[in-house]
Amino acid sequence: MSYFLAAFYFSLFSIGTMIGLVLIFKNRKSLAYTFFGIYNLITAWGFLVSFLLVSGLILQAPHFFRTAAPFHYLWGPLCYLFIRNLLSSDNRFHKTDILHFLPFALHLVELIPFYLSSTEVKVNMLKGMFSDGNRFGVYEGLLTSYWHSLLKFSQMLIYNIFQWKLIANFNKTKNQSFKKSNQLIINWVVFLNVSGLAMIFIVQYHRIFLTNSNSLMVNGSDVVFYFYYIFIWYYLLYNPDLLNGIKLNHVVPEKELPDPKRNRELKSRKNLEYEEILRRLETHMQLNQPFLNENLNVSMISSQIYSSEIKIAKTIKYKFGINFPEYINQYRIAYIEENLKSNPDWKSYTVEGMAFSAGFNSRNAFYTAFRKIKGVTPTSYFKFQNF
Repeated sequence: MSYFLAAFYFSLFSIGTMIGLVLIFKNRKSLAYTFFGIYNLITAWGFLVSFLLVSGLILQAPHFFRTAAPFHYLWGPLCYLFIRNLLSSDNRFHKTDILHFLPFALHLVELIPFYLSSTEVKVNMLKGMFSDGNRFGVYEGLLTSYWHSLLKFSQMLIYNIFQWKLIANFNKTKNQSFKKSNQLIINWVVFLNVSGLAMIFIVQYHRIFLTNSNSLMVNGSDVVFYFYYIFIWYYLLYNPDLLNGIKLNHVVPEKELPDPKRNRELKSRKNLEYEEILRRLETHMQLNQPFLNENLNVSMISSQIYSSEIKIAKTIKYKFGINFPEYINQYRIAYIEENLKSNPDWKSYTVEGMAFSAGFNSRNAFYTAFRKIKGVTPTSYFKFQNF
């Protein structure tokens, strides 16, 4: 049994490491997937230490003992930050986000005396643990493993509640086409939260009420914990499109640069920064639809996506060859077309009613923008379109 269990742990370590690295390096522009990649690497490290424990190899490498313990305080924060950044246009690490890592830092400091202790001390502690068969009675600083386990899962429960709030806010968007194109991600995040909530309650219940067994072997809560990660990884591997992150509808066509060589030079020099600003801008436009505000200007967008006005204007000019008002007007006209296709109530709207509903502040502004983008008047265009 111990050989099978050791092989099982090592398999989980290998899979978790592979997925963690893929998430980080395939989505280097996305801070969300960096968080989730680290989340998986931390989990994989825990499985490696478990492999060393059940195989007995920990006695040859005692300094690995308890190295995973403080990192488990990062499970909740990293999962929360992953969902927060994934479901928003915010791709930043805020100064206040450091507070999420405080429990991890405190536990790390708490364990430093143990980490600095001699090999002999660690081996004696391990032998005592193997002799007693009590893996939750070992002290991790001021508290035993049992109490730290309860604290970690309680922390995960709190973050799970915060994550439900993020999902609820995301679902409040009225942009149905955006939600439809990202239904796979929404389903995955909901699955992540539902399975995580079930895992937390089952593990906590087992820790509190059924922890009479002092065996170092697998118990019910361990099985739930393992299958939680197996299901997450299977969902991710079965749906590789999730690695691409939020899908954006390309409302405004990108400008083609005439010289391919020049195109490559510009991309290598500017694209990294511009692509990041554009991703935030497009996500914000499609998720929150700020263009419906007739008073919208580049200053307001700047404060909403945390980028300077000059950089936003330059990004739009570089990527699309147009200015900010033209960019906003294209979104407004695309909004009208989308509603004419999907919302029966819009069939009865006048042209002016459509214009005001889409964020234009006057009939003249709408007609001018429409003629520039479509080449004809709104009346002529809508007359020959099959909406």
